[in-house]
Amino acid sequence: MERRTDEHGDEEAHGASAAKGAARFDFARVFKVAAFALFASSAALLFLARREAAFLVAGLGAAAWFLNLRTTLIRKHDLVKVGGRDWRPRREVEEGAGEDDGE
Repeated sequence: MERRTDEHGDEEAHGASAAKGAARFDFARVFKVAAFALFASSAALLFLARREAAFLVAGLGAAAWFLNLRTTLIRKHDLVKVGGRDWRPRREVEEGAGEDDGE
């Protein structure tokens, strides 16, 4: 059993799921860096008077920034996708699966 602290400084005990969580790739950081690079290149394109290209690149930067927010929220609240548009905390999904199995 592994112990780690959350963003509030409280210690949480985690088993095998903590080991999996530590091995996950940090997509939020990749999206944040991509958004910054795209916004910076958009400013450079505006300086070079390439307005159409700057608008396109700024749109891609905004999309990367929203993906950064989405990924951060999913990881922060430990959400899993249950249905088409239905996201639930992992704890609720695991408890529900245990009740369905008759445990």
